[in-house]
Amino acid sequence: MLTKKLQLLRSVTTLGMSMGVMMPVAISASTPTISAPAIANHPTRSHQEWGTAIASSVKIETVSGAAETALVEYLAASDVKFYGAYWCAHCQQQKSLFGAAAAAKLPYIECAADGQNSQRQLCKDKNIQMFPTWAIDGKYYPGTKDLKEIAKMTGYKGLMNFKYHK
Repeated sequence: MLTKKLQLLRSVTTLGMSMGVMMPVAISASTPTISAPAIANHPTRSHQEWGTAIASSVKIETVSGAAETALVEYLAASDVKFYGAYWCAHCQQQKSLFGAAAAAKLPYIECAADGQNSQRQLCKDKNIQMFPTWAIDGKYYPGTKDLKEIAKMTGYKGLMNFKYHK
């Protein structure tokens, strides 16, 4: 099962790269996973259709704890932003580090033009070129980050017993 999930994440990453988006970060077996049903090989589907099919079926399976929830609340109160795209495997991986409940509360900015609540113009104005990208105190940090790294970057001093690690 884990192998199929990693294959899906790699295929989504390849899709993103073919759409001109660089997404750093290696996927390892120790990384929390997301699940999505296999998508049949369909030669007439556009990248947008593939992305929509993947995003609509992605479910974060990790569970948030008190530390993840506290960190998300701190990030929102500190005006930290998480820029991503619904079809980005690394963005989904980042969300999975927080767990489903906390991920739903992330200060997330959708950059895909066809994404739900898209803020594509804001992403262009901020020159966001990689997903995910964290905006912290006016500086931009691309790539999936471990929660302890995010805590350090933002000055968070609360609970640090995070369940999942990059």
